Amino acid sequence: MKKNRSYSVDTVFVLVLFCVFAFTILFVLMSGANVYKDTAKIMQERYEERTCISYISAKIRHYDNENSVYLTDFNGVTALAMDEEINGTDYNTLIYFYNGSVKELFCEKKASFPIDSGTNIINVDDLQFAKVDADSGLIKIKCKGKSGSTSTLIIGTKSENGGCVK
Repeated sequence: MKKNRSYSVDTVFVLVLFCVFAFTILFVLMSGANVYKDTAKIMQERYEERTCISYISAKIRHYDNENSVYLTDFNGVTALAMDEEINGTDYNTLIYFYNGSVKELFCEKKASFPIDSGTNIINVDDLQFAKVDADSGLIKIKCKGKSGSTSTLIIGTKSENGGCVK
């Protein structure tokens, strides 16, 4: 009779230990899933402004030559202008914010186009360009995504009086 009682206590102890282990694993998995869900949500919320800032900084680095990157007025909106020459003709790439979208327009430098002519790049709530100060080649880019979060980048240019308003 003593043997039976000892055997059942051992069995109950092993089952309780197994249940504690199983609940611990379940708790860790659920905690990890919640952390992943929160991280994915934050990443999605910040997608627009990060993509916008990365795209514009890559464009600036691509076009950054002497006197080729500057801020300008395009139909009443501050735009980032990047000049280049192709086969003897001067062209301009303009990046600006209009009607809830970051737009890009590639055209001949002296051509005139309406503000809605640009190609939509990404939808954001706001995009602003500004010079950091009059003498430096620093341009401040501030982008507000649809989620309300904002990313800011200050980028330097090689252009003479970089980022100057023409």
